[in-house]
Amino acid sequence: MKTIKHFYSLLIIASLELMLCSFVNISDEEIIDMGISEEMQMELKEDVISGQTGRIEFPVCHAYIDVPSDFVYLDEEQSKKLLVSYWNNPESHIVNLLGTLVPRVSTCFYQVSVAYVLTYDNCGYIKDDDANSIDYSELLQQMQKEAEEENKNLPEDQRFVIHGWAVSPHYNQSNHALIWAKTLSVGGGETVNYDMRILGKDGLVSINAVIDPTLIEEVRAKESEIIHSLNFDQGHAYSDFNPSQDKVSDWTLGGLVAGGILAKTGVLSKIGIFLLKFWKLIAVGIAGAGAAIIKYFKRRGEEKDEE
Repeated sequence: MKTIKHFYSLLIIASLELMLCSFVNISDEEIIDMGISEEMQMELKEDVISGQTGRIEFPVCHAYIDVPSDFVYLDEEQSKKLLVSYWNNPESHIVNLLGTLVPRVSTCFYQVSVAYVLTYDNCGYIKDDDANSIDYSELLQQMQKEAEEENKNLPEDQRFVIHGWAVSPHYNQSNHALIWAKTLSVGGGETVNYDMRILGKDGLVSINAVIDPTLIEEVRAKESEIIHSLNFDQGHAYSDFNPSQDKVSDWTLGGLVAGGILAKTGVLSKIGIFLLKFWKLIAVGIAGAGAAIIKYFKRRGEEKDEE
């Protein structure tokens, strides 16, 4: 008897998870048949991702991205929903946002395990002549000291510790892309910030992957594809720089990696609220849409007991 009940419990949970993940594909008639309340329908619809594919233009920084086949693009509104409402990042840390790339298989926000956050900085042309002369070990020590100073002015739940390089900084000369990843602890949880900076003649586009440390190899495998998907408009590429007309930035490559830990690179994390929201939906599902499933299996359980 206990074995049967345990099996039914697991089956109910699995059915609910499947229903929540594929809600976007459920018809209105099926929703009515399942007894889903209007309140719950709104809850679920708010969690459904509405991503875009194809070419996305970014006029503000004279660039565009051809969304890779395994991803969808989230606009600024949806990106903030993911980063702030689900992952509990302070909205003040998310500036100059262009959007986010998330895996195409994710149909709901709480399913997202990897997010590539796109931002821009029209800071001018950044010289790359120091690319091969930077001591990144020394730079890491400077960043760790700066983090200690930053933490003195931050609330306890926003303090962070930089543990080291998850991926050592390296510069792709052909794409003018600077890449590195650092392992951090933010609010008690460990995360990896995987940073890519693609340089243009007027500034840069930043692509920051916010990931769990266990996903580092998965992101590294996508690195080249992501970098090549971002391009500047004709006349605004790095090679289009005209020293007699265009602004030269004060930034150096080493400065991009080390400088302004919060303001420039952002400390984004996946903590707290998105997990709470996931379990809230499971609970709502059990009370609403799951009622029909529970009723069915309860009846089947009673039939088994009689046998």
